[in-house]
Amino acid sequence: MSFEVIIVGSGPAGVSAALELRDRNLLILDVGFRAPALPHELKQNLYDLKKSTEDLSTVLLGENFESLNNVVSTFLTPKLKGPLLRFVTRDWRQLSSIDSSEFEGLLSFAAGGLSNAWGSGVYRFSDRELKNFPIKAFDLDPFYDRLTSEIGISGCDDDLTPFFGSTQGLLPQIELDRLSSEVLKRYSKRKRLISQEGIYIGKPRVALLTKALGERQAYDYHGLEFFKPNIPAVYNASYTLRELEKQSNITYRSGFLVQRYEETSEGVRVLARNINTNITEEFFARKLVLAAGTISTSKIVLSSYDDNSTRLPLLDNAISFVPFIAPRFIGSSQERRFFAGVQLNVVYDKDEIDAPIQGSFYGPTGILRSDLLLDLPLSIKGNLTAVKYVTPALGILQLFYPDAPNANNYLKLNSHGALEIRYQKKAFGRIEKHFISTFRKLALFSLSSLCKYPAPGNSYHYAGTLPMKTQPQNRYETSVNGLLFGLKHVFVVDAANFPFLPSKNHTFTIMANSMRIAHQLKRELGS
Repeated sequence: MSFEVIIVGSGPAGVSAALELRDRNLLILDVGFRAPALPHELKQNLYDLKKSTEDLSTVLLGENFESLNNVVSTFLTPKLKGPLLRFVTRDWRQLSSIDSSEFEGLLSFAAGGLSNAWGSGVYRFSDRELKNFPIKAFDLDPFYDRLTSEIGISGCDDDLTPFFGSTQGLLPQIELDRLSSEVLKRYSKRKRLISQEGIYIGKPRVALLTKALGERQAYDYHGLEFFKPNIPAVYNASYTLRELEKQSNITYRSGFLVQRYEETSEGVRVLARNINTNITEEFFARKLVLAAGTISTSKIVLSSYDDNSTRLPLLDNAISFVPFIAPRFIGSSQERRFFAGVQLNVVYDKDEIDAPIQGSFYGPTGILRSDLLLDLPLSIKGNLTAVKYVTPALGILQLFYPDAPNANNYLKLNSHGALEIRYQKKAFGRIEKHFISTFRKLALFSLSSLCKYPAPGNSYHYAGTLPMKTQPQNRYETSVNGLLFGLKHVFVVDAANFPFLPSKNHTFTIMANSMRIAHQLKRELGS
């Protein structure tokens, strides 16, 4: 059977392209692991559940103690280590191994991709952040607007609006926890002093429903994001996929790992391995849309050329974590109503930097106390006791750094079919010290020695391997409309086509850019 378009991947890029092409004859190919069934209803917050439910071990710890990963192994974000969220990264090493000693990235082959466990921050790129792109904010704005209505985004007009763009269509802002409310109140009284330091603070824009949208209900503030998959109020791409599957002209085939493609006179032949039978099957379409995620899309393209020598540039948002303590909240009662994700956004913007540096401020309320076990300077027993009293007073600032192509940072396919990634770790500290100094004015205190700098790859924000160019020059560059150079029918719509990576969660722009490219493709397909 032949299709008009084959889309590879069901993450944010894939479903956004499919939304724009939903009136065409589509095939979506995907490995498509799904979330497991919930062992309990989980209709209360974490603390009430502990009192009312006899056994939460499978939810909180896991049969193999997965939630204790950070006590005994290398760091893994709380968003991915919960037992019921392990499906997000299931079998990724077996399906697409990465050889690297310095890059700690990972991949997702779940239906909906990494959006099953993302921070849900949605931010528009400005012209300043798009200055190295062959497109402008004007080109993306219509698609940002449509997505705002489609997925539901909460936010408001405040000091961060100049950095985040239009407030059109936003739902009411999220409720903040006690500490973040106090920080924002102090900032509002001292904003002239704080802004002189190049720091601006405001409420986040998150893909979280504060009002019902369609069949999805408003957020309940149970704060279970690190343990419960598919919370309807928190958007992920699998919701859109589910709606698309209802259409008779859209076929979704899970259990297939796309390996390569070949252009023919008729269109494109796609070869994919059925992971259940291990048999390679063929699919045909007029056009192919690659939306498997930066690293997986790059592997498909390199494999299609049998290229084991070319190094593709790889971009990654380096991150740092700065913990802060608010002394007046030490020993406060534990909150029962909260959102476990970002509470505030912070932007650093001074003349000496080319583009703003953005951060997220959040509390540790939604994680297990064991996640903080090794971060305090006492004995294990002492830390267990201290965490109880310190947690309500603790805030964590996560900073994201922009990235540009560098010859030392690349991805290549080796002769065994595995990906080799090399990435040079960046130097940190100056901006973290600036925040530590400035935040004292907000009664938040920290030390440089407490900052953490995870290895490259831990942001899970990857981009840049197949960059868009106004005039692409080689087969690993794409046109403004996502078409791979030298081909007629193969389009890249995920972040692989970003030529630069600003200091922002890039999912919203991946989705808007994917819709933009799909809009042009729809015109090319004709009536």
